[in-house]
Amino acid sequence: MVKFKNLGLIFIAAGLLSISFAPLSQWWAAPIAYAIYLKVLIGTEYKIRISFLFAFVANAIILSWSKTFVGVTPWILLAILQGLYLIPVGLLARYIQRPIVLVAGLLIMDEAKNYFPFGGFGWTRIAYSQADSPFLNLVSIFGVIALSLATLVVSLLLLHPSRAHFAIVVFTLLIASFPFPDEAPSGSLKVRAIQGGVPERGLAFNARAQAVFDNHIDRTIKDFDSEDKLILWPENAIDVDPTRNALVKSKLKELQSITKIPLLAGAILDGDNLLNTAILFDSNGSPQSTYVKRYLTPFGEYIPLRNIAEIISPHTDRVTDFAPGVDFVLHQVADFRVSSIICYEILSDNIFRESARNSGFITVLTNSATFAGSAEGNQQLNITRIRAVESGKNILSVSTTGPSAFINHRGEVLSRLDDGEVGSLASEVEVRNGETFATQYGGVISYLAIFFSLALILISVAQRRSRS
Repeated sequence: MVKFKNLGLIFIAAGLLSISFAPLSQWWAAPIAYAIYLKVLIGTEYKIRISFLFAFVANAIILSWSKTFVGVTPWILLAILQGLYLIPVGLLARYIQRPIVLVAGLLIMDEAKNYFPFGGFGWTRIAYSQADSPFLNLVSIFGVIALSLATLVVSLLLLHPSRAHFAIVVFTLLIASFPFPDEAPSGSLKVRAIQGGVPERGLAFNARAQAVFDNHIDRTIKDFDSEDKLILWPENAIDVDPTRNALVKSKLKELQSITKIPLLAGAILDGDNLLNTAILFDSNGSPQSTYVKRYLTPFGEYIPLRNIAEIISPHTDRVTDFAPGVDFVLHQVADFRVSSIICYEILSDNIFRESARNSGFITVLTNSATFAGSAEGNQQLNITRIRAVESGKNILSVSTTGPSAFINHRGEVLSRLDDGEVGSLASEVEVRNGETFATQYGGVISYLAIFFSLALILISVAQRRSRS
């Protein structure tokens, strides 16, 4: 049996890791958590059990919002899946006791969960606990993986305080704090984001889709200003196909005749397949450009292994499979290119970098109504803050129920609407057409980091075998 002392330490480590994520967002807790985990891992004979338990408990706490309206079973299964990612680290620890090698294993598995299975679920990547870390600016140079690695390097220092580890941490801090040149903006665009609210929360939030649509129309008419250049509505603001439903189409025409301002809105299209889209309507109410969400939410927008899933959750039959988009589409507003990222896509490195490279301003259209009142919205907001620094772009994130926020290119929240508020955010958004090193080469850097981590592990294993 695992020693009681080790169990206690692992639960402490899991608790510390959980408080590094929203709603508490205490970045310093994550490196302490991983230092404790590594200490226990090296000293115990039950390495696989300890690894799984640490990841399972931490993720069960961090992702507790997932049970808000869908029940306990999917939440526990999600936590179990996240726990499985650390089993290979436990296996590695049976052969290699060097902390730096185990850190390499942690980094590889932290990246793996962003891709596998079902397209990945990288919500609890180490970096996403670090929105307020002094290492944050590393993401603008080397991408998200660098922030994860820096956090683990601090864990190494805490685990084995040495001059070498201290020097590495100080050097990394110097890089992160270096005043990189801040490119002048190409112009500005006054954007108004509408958080119109929903009549009810939970899975049934869109059962009254017309009411959600009307809420956003009413708030837009009440709050818009003639100087606004773009009005932004969240994901699912238009859940009745605006290209097919005559009433919705006429109401949009009427709205646009009043505001005469382009509207970028989240809408569901219901043709041969269900599509989750961001549509730019011109000042006359006609669709000008349409982006179809490409990175769909597993078990939310489609059900993998549906026959098995139906046995596990009674809510499965309430999910109709969407079809993913194929093409990247930009929206032209005035003289500027605007990209739209739809909710879950904020987790995709490739989609985000493509959006950042090709636009001067990024919008994130999301819908937190299913998990309203939980930490989900603030956790996503922290991920978006990190993405803003990575891209060097200003981001306006808008939700049906909140939180919605204007985030500048330094990751600072300049204005926000909290969960449950109804209102709008008006922001003079600086348009920045330049690229950071991370958006240009972040993919290559990630592959190199994984390659060298894997090489370190393989060399260490080979050395151990040669000595035995």
